[in-house]
Amino acid sequence: YYITNNLRMKLFVLFSCLALSAAEGPSLLGMYEESLNTGMEWLTNMIKENVLNEDGSSFKPQINMMFSFAEPHICPAESNQCSPDENWLFGCKCRKSFRALGECKKKPCQLFRHFRDNGPASLNKFINAESYEDRYRVVIDYVVEPISRALCECPGMVGATVSCVKRYDGGVFDMFQLDRSKFDSVVSNVDWDAVKAVFNGFVKAGCGEKNGKDCVTELSNMWSLYGTFIDNSFKREDVCLSVIRLEEEFGAYLMSIYSFDEETDTVKSFANRIIDAYVNMEREVMCEPSCAGEISDSFYSCCTKHALEVLSSKPMRKAYEKLFKNVWSFMVQSDSDSEGAPVPKLGSGFKKIMSVFDPASFCEDQTDVYKVKNEQCDALEA
Repeated sequence: YYITNNLRMKLFVLFSCLALSAAEGPSLLGMYEESLNTGMEWLTNMIKENVLNEDGSSFKPQINMMFSFAEPHICPAESNQCSPDENWLFGCKCRKSFRALGECKKKPCQLFRHFRDNGPASLNKFINAESYEDRYRVVIDYVVEPISRALCECPGMVGATVSCVKRYDGGVFDMFQLDRSKFDSVVSNVDWDAVKAVFNGFVKAGCGEKNGKDCVTELSNMWSLYGTFIDNSFKREDVCLSVIRLEEEFGAYLMSIYSFDEETDTVKSFANRIIDAYVNMEREVMCEPSCAGEISDSFYSCCTKHALEVLSSKPMRKAYEKLFKNVWSFMVQSDSDSEGAPVPKLGSGFKKIMSVFDPASFCEDQTDVYKVKNEQCDALEA
């Protein structure tokens, strides 16, 4: 529901594979299409065989048993008291954190029952979908939009969830005789303030109303268009919403990911090479004059403008930096060859990535469609 750089990068990796295949010959694109369709067929069969009953009208008995097992922990009876034996899955401290949210304490239960009650119908739509756009739509309607709306209505759930992890006092480790020392070590070394800052920023970016439109719905509709990208690409349609028109840029981006040379590259030089290829790719996606209008109409609304402004704001940049440093410390700890390596300074590369979050400036030398949209949105806010 929000535009995150991580999700955007993952999607572009996917599109990179498609474009490189197209650049090297129709047979390779066909092979990739076959591979993706094979994976989708496997997922569909797995759902049919292990999740839904024979006619698809309900979950299999073992799945229903799992829901019944989890329900009293996610939907506990109203009480100011907490019995550790009755709350061994999440623990009493977690329950206390959510109880402090007032009416929002009910949100996890509401989400749980939504997934349980609407699961069979949604999964049937998914396995019977005839396009990737339809599959994306099902996932967004069943998973993404309900979670997004719950977080917009109850953003305190982010802090409560972090508290559940930091102060976990449930009985899972004891019950299954598991060593919790690694869990405790990770928890004690995570920069939870940075984690909360980033996730709270994501929530803020994707919520609210702009230009009279609900941003959760607006951004959810935008995400479904990525399925259209895949469909158009597999149909070999050289249109704006297709990676076929981006063969060279996507191919270069994909090649940069696999270009690391252990003898000559540093983490910084490797990262900057990927960032440069990514930014060039985004420039072709967003700024190419013949397609900029359609891309703007499809993906750049007043809600998108708001989301990008929040995600590229100064507080968020600081949070990204803190989280990156924290993640880097875990990476070097797990790699004996890198232990003690300093955090790479990616200031210039990071600025390049952030420049993409301001389409009006990013594309100003090729098109003014984003500038015009910004002016329209600002006028409506005045």
